[in-house]
Amino acid sequence: MIDKNGKLFGKINIIDLLIILVIIAAAVFFATKAFTPAQEATKTKTSTVRVQFFCYKAQVGAADAIEIGAPAFEDTTNVDFGKVVAVESEPSYTYFVDADGNQAKAEVAYNDAVTVTVELEGDLTEKGLYVGGRLYGVGASFTMHFGKATIYASVSGVSEAA
Repeated sequence: MIDKNGKLFGKINIIDLLIILVIIAAAVFFATKAFTPAQEATKTKTSTVRVQFFCYKAQVGAADAIEIGAPAFEDTTNVDFGKVVAVESEPSYTYFVDADGNQAKAEVAYNDAVTVTVELEGDLTEKGLYVGGRLYGVGASFTMHFGKATIYASVSGVSEAA
């Protein structure tokens, strides 16, 4: 493999090969550093935060299955969202244009609009809410577990607990 002139396969010098490998390794290292999102510094300043989740098309009865004090967590990452402190439910509505061109409101069968409020310890910053090392904000949607109930809900509010 290495000939009498110190060339690998008669084409490349072994020292040149080592230099090329070091350059490639350095390029990979710096590319990884440059294109990896910066992690927010771990902060010790947490506070009690209230988060409201809203689902406009929960199955009828889903709100009845959510108990005050039930644990709340996000399905995909299993991030703990504390405990449920309030549940509100009302019929779900949709809007459409009727035959006369007027906007009309109709109740959606078999669906309720559900708002679930939870309290948890988190770090509320100008970027959003850090919980379990992840960033959450208003408008984000998740499959949420509230005790025995599971609904697909959006974050509709985040605030410091009073």
